Amino acid sequence: MSEASVTAADPSPLRIGAFMTFATLGFAALIGLIAVFDASSRGSAVGIGAGIAVMIFIVGGTIACGLACLVRRRSELLALGALAASGLAIDLFSLAIWQEIDDETYGKFAAIAFVWTLVGLLMLGLTLAVRAREQLARALYVGAMIASGVAGLIASWLIATAGGPVGLASPVGLETITDESLLRPLAATLVLLSALWFAALAASRLEQR
Repeated sequence: MSEASVTAADPSPLRIGAFMTFATLGFAALIGLIAVFDASSRGSAVGIGAGIAVMIFIVGGTIACGLACLVRRRSELLALGALAASGLAIDLFSLAIWQEIDDETYGKFAAIAFVWTLVGLLMLGLTLAVRAREQLARALYVGAMIASGVAGLIASWLIATAGGPVGLASPVGLETITDESLLRPLAATLVLLSALWFAALAASRLEQR
C-alpha cells in the first residue's frame, strides 16, 4: 500500500482540523452573505455583516491556536475539540442572526459552545506558550489547565440551568442564574486560572534561560 493510500485511509489530526475549519467557516460565511443580502435595509446589512465578522475574528484566536497545536502535534485531542466548539459557536451565531432565533434552548447551546471556545483558547494558548519540562512549570501548567476546565464546567452548568431565556436579545445575566451558590467558586476559579496561567508562563521562561 502506498504512502498516499495510507494517508487517505487514516487522515491526520491536522487534516481533520483543517477540514473542520473549512466546513464551519464556509457555512458561516455562506449564511452571513445570505443574511446580508436578505437584510431589510442597508444599515441592518452593515450591522449583520459586522457582527458576524467580529464573531469570526473572536473565535479565530481559538482556531489559530488549535491549528498551531495540530501542526506541532501537541494536545491534539484538545485542539480538535476546541476547533469543533469554535466552529459550532460561529455557525449557531450566524444562524441566529439570519433567522432571528431567540429560542431558549438554542441560545443556551450556543452560549455553552462559546464558553468552551474561550476555554479552548486559554488552554491551547498556554500549551503553545509553555514548554513545561521542570517540576515547577509542569505543576503550574497542569493547575492552569485544570482551573480552565473547572471554570468551563461551572459556567456551562450556570448557563444550562439559567432561569430566563438565553439568546442574542436576552443574554445570560446574574438575575437569570438559579444556582447562585456556584458564582463564588466560579469567581475563585477565574482568579486562580489567571494567576496560574501567567505563573506557568514565567516558570517556563525561567527554565529556558
